[in-house]
Amino acid sequence: MLTMGMILALGPAAAVGEQSLSAEPVAFEVASIRPAAMARTGGEGSSRSQIETAADGVTMRNIDLREMIEWAYGLEDYQVAGADSAQGERYDVRARAGERVSDSTLKRMVEDLLTTRFKLQIHREQKARPVYELLVGKGGPRLPNDKTSTLPPGYPRESLPRVVDGSFVFSNVSMGEFVRQLSEIRGIDLPVVDRTGIRGVYDITLKTAASAVLDPQGPSLLTLIQEQLGLKLVSAKDPIEVLVVDHAEKPSPD
Repeated sequence: MLTMGMILALGPAAAVGEQSLSAEPVAFEVASIRPAAMARTGGEGSSRSQIETAADGVTMRNIDLREMIEWAYGLEDYQVAGADSAQGERYDVRARAGERVSDSTLKRMVEDLLTTRFKLQIHREQKARPVYELLVGKGGPRLPNDKTSTLPPGYPRESLPRVVDGSFVFSNVSMGEFVRQLSEIRGIDLPVVDRTGIRGVYDITLKTAASAVLDPQGPSLLTLIQEQLGLKLVSAKDPIEVLVVDHAEKPSPD
């Protein structure tokens, strides 16, 4: 049986200190941060997180500090450095604002939660680094139908693809979320940057890919992506803004 443990090699950023242009609050009325229940059980899915937003708050399941930073500041995994000291610590976070707020305000509230509960201190740097750029192939993309109009507000998003019958299944992903999950898979040895210009939310199945990464004679993920999705990964060197974690602590008690 294939497991994620066998297979894994495990938007513009909001300005730090950005102030709200509206009268919306920037701190949660109530927030609970507890050790993740799923992480304690281990096994398949123990490193998969889920984020679900509502009109008045956010629920994060099995999330680590790095993923919280990525969501709050609108960053990709390769844009966060220095958070390794908290690796292995996962949390269940439930936070409510007490009133309806926008998604951008929810993110600022999580920034505040990171500062007040995790004592997070950060700075930014520009770095040039090797990446894969995801581009549309010559024949155009071959993607399933866009789900955007059928999804409810605050639909759940996961951090990793699922393994189903030897395939990788990416559920409810934008292209930005798709490349983020691709970057976590063994066989993709560089961060992946979306350069497709494709909008929308999709359920993407990369057939036989989970089996292929375990087979030394199998096709590469780069080949499968191009053949099945009409997209291609091209090596490049891009200037990347990186958020560096200078200091973080375990969260203060509820």
